[in-house]
Amino acid sequence: MSRIVICDNDVQVCRFFQAALQRHLFEVEIVHTAQTCLAACRTAVPQLLVTDLHLPDMGALEMLRLLRVHMPGTPIIAISADNDEILQEAWLNGADWVMRKPILPALLIQTARHLISTRPATP
Repeated sequence: MSRIVICDNDVQVCRFFQAALQRHLFEVEIVHTAQTCLAACRTAVPQLLVTDLHLPDMGALEMLRLLRVHMPGTPIIAISADNDEILQEAWLNGADWVMRKPILPALLIQTARHLISTRPATP
């Protein structure tokens, strides 16, 4: 079972994503801040991270850079309801995929499967 960490300060968004992903046999951990996200990813590196770009305790672009140092091969989906500029910045700062909210569950699931399946095997 693939482990996915979802980081978003919106509890409803997290629960929505969690329910959709769990129905497709993903193990999902929810966190709501950049610090708890970094800790969760250090404890057990997930097969995928889905993170909002607006977090209460750290700029998401700074978090993306830190995550790339600690988990360089882990795919990251950056999500936001903002304009294309923030999504482009996320792409340039380490995100493997970007998505604008609202996100259809089927698209999230398909993208998660794709990113996890194309991830290089770790030794």
